[in-house]
Amino acid sequence: MKDTTATISQKGKSPSSQTIVKAAALALLVSSATIALDAARTPAHAQDGGVTWLDTIAVVGTRTETSVQDNPASVTVVDQEEIAKKSGESIADMLRDVPGVEVVDDSIPGMKRLSIRGESSRRVTILVDGQEITDHSNYGTPILIDPSNVERIEVVRGPASVLHGAKAIGGVVNIITKKGADKPVQFETGGTYYSGTAGWQGWAAVSGTVGNFDYRFSGSLDDHGDRRVPDGRYTSTGRLEDTPFSNDYLSAHLGYTFGEAGNHYIAVKAEQHRLSTKSWIGEIDPSITHFSIDLPQRDRRKVGIYYDGKDLGPVIKNVHLDAYYQTVDRLFMNDVETYTPAAPPATPFATTTRVGSTSDDKNVNFGGTAQVDMQFHPDHYTIFGISYLSDQLSSAKDTNVYNSIARPTPPGPLNMYVHAKSLNDATIDTVSGFAQNEWSFHDDFKLTTGARYYYTSITHDKYMVGSAVSPIAPPAAPGLASGTTSPDKSDGRLVTSTGLTYTGIENTTLRALYSEGYITPSLVQMFMLTSGGGITINGNPDLEAETSRSFELGARYNTGDVIIDGTVFYTQAKNYITTTPDPAGAIGDLTYVNANRATTYGLELAAEYTIPGTALTPYVSGAWMRRMIEMEEATFSWSTYNSNTPALSGRFGVRWQGEVANHNAWADLYARVGSGAKQTTWSATDGFETDSVPGYATLNFAFGGSFGGEDDDRFRYAVNFNNILDKEYRSSLAELPGIGRSVEVSLRMKF
Repeated sequence: MKDTTATISQKGKSPSSQTIVKAAALALLVSSATIALDAARTPAHAQDGGVTWLDTIAVVGTRTETSVQDNPASVTVVDQEEIAKKSGESIADMLRDVPGVEVVDDSIPGMKRLSIRGESSRRVTILVDGQEITDHSNYGTPILIDPSNVERIEVVRGPASVLHGAKAIGGVVNIITKKGADKPVQFETGGTYYSGTAGWQGWAAVSGTVGNFDYRFSGSLDDHGDRRVPDGRYTSTGRLEDTPFSNDYLSAHLGYTFGEAGNHYIAVKAEQHRLSTKSWIGEIDPSITHFSIDLPQRDRRKVGIYYDGKDLGPVIKNVHLDAYYQTVDRLFMNDVETYTPAAPPATPFATTTRVGSTSDDKNVNFGGTAQVDMQFHPDHYTIFGISYLSDQLSSAKDTNVYNSIARPTPPGPLNMYVHAKSLNDATIDTVSGFAQNEWSFHDDFKLTTGARYYYTSITHDKYMVGSAVSPIAPPAAPGLASGTTSPDKSDGRLVTSTGLTYTGIENTTLRALYSEGYITPSLVQMFMLTSGGGITINGNPDLEAETSRSFELGARYNTGDVIIDGTVFYTQAKNYITTTPDPAGAIGDLTYVNANRATTYGLELAAEYTIPGTALTPYVSGAWMRRMIEMEEATFSWSTYNSNTPALSGRFGVRWQGEVANHNAWADLYARVGSGAKQTTWSATDGFETDSVPGYATLNFAFGGSFGGEDDDRFRYAVNFNNILDKEYRSSLAELPGIGRSVEVSLRMKF
């Protein structure tokens, strides 16, 4: 049935909503600037020697060391202190409260991803120490790295393809891992218990610095059972079936500092992450008698080498070089059985169909980046760089189909067994050059302009296919014959960005930014055949790149005890890739096409106020967002705001920090809220359908502290009471139902 918020128009005519959207965005921009100016005129009580999160230095926003306060981009940094307080089982959980960021897992526990400003996680670039993790799937890159090995996390919200690669339509997440400790030998260990999954996580590391060498070796294990959720819409037993998962992680770091001034540094890092998980199925059609998804292998291995030279001369300031090699091995298994009872005369006999499919993939990527920072003039700071990325995917698909029509004897049941196999190899090679100039043309103004040119070469290296049919028993594996590969193709694309900051108001930075995003189709979307849940999706080698343009205004105000960071943004994206019935395929097959557009606008806010004379800090962080998707079907176009994007999401509360029983302590009472989400889809068989999850609010309390040692942090503990009122909720249709009332207890020690 057609949803009332879905607007239909004739093919070739898009809904006339641009004027309304632009007017709303302009009103938000004006109101945000007014709030910032009013705040700048209000007296505030500064903390003596206080350092705030706006003072934190970040690299990800400009590829230069710039404080969050003065960054032209929408940047958030989560430092090691905050990571230690949060006992989440993944890096994604550490970023859940960043304005404009949503955690998604597509019903696969332990494989959490991030959506930024409504963009799917496939359109978010994930970097580890500045090097990209690629993942050719329809869901995007999962963040598979041990939180205990992370120094800090930097996030850019909004398009950032000029500086950080051809996937950054929604944003960028850069995870910086730890180096060696200051002392010759330091041993660390820790663990967390999660009552919501009856799970645990344990880790240990040894690190240090000896002379000019520094090192760190670490490892972790974790294991989780089915998650506990309140009885209700999603379960009657209090547990979600098929939601256990387990991880293990190993990492090594070796670094060496050299040069008379100690301004040269070279490092080698290696890591391995292995994940085994399943998928929560949820409600299924009554005709499906069996459905399972198993992901027993998700292994990532990476080796990277890095060089940094600092303060090298009056013109050449810094030089950065890095290179890496990475593999991702993944195994996906899907088993579906359906039963259709006899219903004469349309279906005179009952029919049983069972489909088992396996996908065994290997993703290999390697590349590197060279960057030179130069200062030809005191008012100009310029960077030049070049990057190369080779992204290869080998995929082996295996499908077994059993179909039985239960005719009476004689003549007996009519059976058919089909065994199909295919092999695909494809590669994307990307070379890009980038430049950025920071021009301080006035004491209070800085103009940052950047550009990047991408040249992409795409090859379909191998395609082999075979099938076998038998009416008696499952046939042996079929032989493979060479199929038709797609012609090689290439693409060139220029993306740009321009940012302006103004610091002429005391304690305040005003900023404006225009940025562009760009993402090539994945190798799966172009060349691979994907089977799952009885649906077959064929690749389309003629797909074009997705692109976006974003405009934003922001204001940051910081006196130490009053901190405000607000942003309004407006983004347009086009050539979105979606699926449609494949006219060249079998009945029911789908294929990928460029058919959709998106318009997103909203407001992001993070603010806090430390009450003078107390250790209490009320705070709020969150986002208001609207996202309209425009769809192109074969004979008509339609649009909807039901894009699975919560209109409002965030966190508010009050925290305390002080001293108790001769140790540093903190406490935090807060609520997480979301307005719910709706998603409207259309299909030729069912027409318009809308799925939804209601709004929610959870009450939470956390406390912890540190004590012992020279820095009073030899021992750290944290206790998190989550969803105290045991509310049933789901933040969006792209995330598993939330865990009910639970506690997480973590302890860290170092010697």
